Amino acid sequence: MGRALEHSIEQAVMFSRLGELQAWEDKCDRVYFGHEFCQRLIPSGESIRQAIDHCAEKGWQFSLITPFVTSAGIAVVQERIAALLEHAPDGLEIVVNDFGVLNWLHREHPSVTIALGRLLTKQKRGPRIMRIADRLPRNARAHFQRSNIDAAHLTAFLTEMGVQRIELDNILQGIQRDSGMQASLYYPYAYVSTTRLCLLMNGEHPNKNLRSIGTCHRECRRYDVTLTHADMPVPLKLHGNTQFFRNDKLPKDLAALNITRLVYEPHLP
Repeated sequence: MGRALEHSIEQAVMFSRLGELQAWEDKCDRVYFGHEFCQRLIPSGESIRQAIDHCAEKGWQFSLITPFVTSAGIAVVQERIAALLEHAPDGLEIVVNDFGVLNWLHREHPSVTIALGRLLTKQKRGPRIMRIADRLPRNARAHFQRSNIDAAHLTAFLTEMGVQRIELDNILQGIQRDSGMQASLYYPYAYVSTTRLCLLMNGEHPNKNLRSIGTCHRECRRYDVTLTHADMPVPLKLHGNTQFFRNDKLPKDLAALNITRLVYEPHLP
């Protein structure tokens, strides 16, 4: 899981496929299972049940990750969560990346432990920031290191909605926080941008139209694309409908940032 981690920090590992979870042999405290970026990749109810059973055998706590969704997608998420809550394991947490899902959970299942996913925490993620970071005044650089999710009125709103922690990316310019909820930090992959338009869809066909939305054959499960450009300080990985960059350098003082959990991604999500 990379460098040695502080014992006081909860260690989680993220998986989007059941086989990868079942093959994991290293130590961890918690497993994240599911998908943040595509409703087509929401695990089946049977996969979720098997994942929970495997985690129970290993003594790992369980977090279900849910993506941003359409009206059709939210029905799938609601069905999965409703079935999950019938046999909820101790320490169950649901990571929410859609405000509609958050509103439904708060209304229908107010006792559920909720984490606000990294798609909703609105960090300034673009790697091009590093091209100008050294020339920025201190206050301007701090602006790019902070997230508005830590504003007092947003923290109050999230608390009212039942959110107990927020999820953050390990952005290249560093992170500043003065207050706010407990946070999780994902590494080594940070997401840059996502869309419902999946450029890998039908990408194996020579006449692929990059502006079209076709039939999903889950090409993202078979390959990804590396993107490079002179204006980008690091390569980008296009994985399905989402761009990522890799950052292996963790912040030095996690406690000062109120980061109480690290989420390791063995593979691109």
